[in-house]
Amino acid sequence: MQTATSTDWLTLSDWTLMAVTGPQAKAFLQGQVTCDIRELTPGESRLGAHCDPKGRMQVSFRALATGEEQVLLRIPRSMVEATTASLGKYIVFSKAELSDETGHYRLRGLCGPDAREQLAGALIEPAPEPGQWVAHDGGFIVTLDEQRYECWLTVAQAEILDRHFGQPTAGDTQWRLLDIRAGLGEVLPQTQGLFTPQLLNFTQIGGVSFRKGCFTGQEIVARLHYKGKLKQRMRRLSAACSDPDALLPGTLLHNGDGKKVGELVTAAPSGPGTCECLAVVEDSALEGEIQIDHTFPAEPLSLPYTVE
Repeated sequence: MQTATSTDWLTLSDWTLMAVTGPQAKAFLQGQVTCDIRELTPGESRLGAHCDPKGRMQVSFRALATGEEQVLLRIPRSMVEATTASLGKYIVFSKAELSDETGHYRLRGLCGPDAREQLAGALIEPAPEPGQWVAHDGGFIVTLDEQRYECWLTVAQAEILDRHFGQPTAGDTQWRLLDIRAGLGEVLPQTQGLFTPQLLNFTQIGGVSFRKGCFTGQEIVARLHYKGKLKQRMRRLSAACSDPDALLPGTLLHNGDGKKVGELVTAAPSGPGTCECLAVVEDSALEGEIQIDHTFPAEPLSLPYTVE
């Protein structure tokens, strides 16, 4: 086998896995989260969120079921404590347990025009469609698009692939930029409890099911969907900023008159002196001047899906 030369092999240290395990693991999550856990059939993953009773997102995740009694949740590493608190207060009433799986898995990303071919040669043929996954020796390969794969690997698998592809590059910034370009926002500690699923476009990316029945916050989320009229949504922006650390989640956006028109969701550098961002922005502000933190001018960019 030849070592990959046209792909980026990345270590994803900003994300980790938590597990809900037990005979009532799926039933517990079905009553708590926005996605339909019944759709976690073999080979399928779902984006989702856990909300508070007011419909505000406490945690966002990608979920897949390893079997009938375990669901893995890929979350930001900085949200482990928040996830434990958010789900933990309800799980005590179920025959299920919540655990941090950081010690059992290593997260890697593979992206590039030859990523699929390289992954097939090194480990296993990836699943064909976005959101689908394949299992191999205790690890999971999730297809995000035809050139991007998220690898939830056992420690032993990570060591083998690190030898094959070469030591992985620190890839958190690059992976976050790819998420931004895919229009995939997430809840971070600074924005916990700030957004409803609709504001982060979770209804556009398959993160909310309105057919599954009740879940925590469902009444508010459903009312917004059927009767509400949103005046703001998550948008992708380009910002003139040479210091991405200045663009923290939750940072306020203002229009030319200094009025608040939104909040930052996430940001990553995209070139010299520029960053790309996801931000919840009022529709009325899109045609005028937008500044992040009264400092950094920003302009709208397109998303890969329609925002209504």
